[in-house]
Amino acid sequence: MADISTKTLSLDEVKALAKAVLVSSGMDERGSDTLSHLVMLSERDGPRSHGLRMLPVYAQSFSSGYANPAASPTITRMAPGVLRGDGDNGYYQIAAEQAREELIAMARENGIAAFSCANCHHLAALRFDTEPLAQAGLVALAVVNSLSMVVPQGGVRPVFGTNPMSFACPREGAEPIVWDQASSVVALMDVKMAAAEGHELPRVGGLDPSGAPSTDPNAILETRSLLPFGEHKGAAIALLIEVLGAALAGGTLSVDNADREAHGALNIKGGSTLIAIDPTKFGNPAFGDFVTRICAEIEGNGTARVPGDGRLSKRAAAAGEGVTVSTELLAQLDQLRQS
Repeated sequence: MADISTKTLSLDEVKALAKAVLVSSGMDERGSDTLSHLVMLSERDGPRSHGLRMLPVYAQSFSSGYANPAASPTITRMAPGVLRGDGDNGYYQIAAEQAREELIAMARENGIAAFSCANCHHLAALRFDTEPLAQAGLVALAVVNSLSMVVPQGGVRPVFGTNPMSFACPREGAEPIVWDQASSVVALMDVKMAAAEGHELPRVGGLDPSGAPSTDPNAILETRSLLPFGEHKGAAIALLIEVLGAALAGGTLSVDNADREAHGALNIKGGSTLIAIDPTKFGNPAFGDFVTRICAEIEGNGTARVPGDGRLSKRAAAAGEGVTVSTELLAQLDQLRQS
């Protein structure tokens, strides 16, 4: 691994830096507050590939005219348990924040409710879409489709995006269970980070120019062809998310890249769907006990841990010690901040 020069930043400094870059890139007050907070959370909890390293991508989306830096989303109730959002070509999380209170109220009234959103962008970690609902006592499931770069099992060209999904669940006496995962073996930004840091991927993640599976991040970046996790099983999950994300919400399919290519952007205007469930409406008053029992069966079971709980140790360490950031990245962000 190459020797990388780094500097330690506190979480407040991370957020302030992200805010400054976003504002310099033309983003308005509300949007820059939302995204800078997400950047800080990603540096704190992981995945850090969605933190400060994502800021140049956000900036490019505004400078190219691809994304709206001053989006004013509209939220419409389509049915007693369904909200539909139009992101006004801005970032999804701005619309989701606007819809959250109503979505929670609908789930508590009906037992289950959903929010779908199109005409929007999504580049952040998906776990931060579900965690606020779990903190409100709800079970949450979120999906979003993304730029095509995942080859279906047995295929020769990308069809799906990395198409992540996230799950969150309240847990009595502890932080909620929260996890997210891509449908691919590895996220594109993790491939880019490995290339920038000069090391191989820990496992085969994509195809090289000859079509062979590879751990070489530079070779994978040449083809932009990632492999689905679990072979056909991951491809099936990616298909599910394409339907629940793009098709249900009316977002852009992962393969429809003409607008993205015209702007040189690194994402599509995909579709997002967020489902909220109130466990108190499902007739099992011992729901919390069941969750506690499940977690207890995992913890202490060899080296197993509850999915997503790795973020909690990262969170504690980052809060006390800050995070290390490459000086090369800081120099790049400083240029964006001053531009």
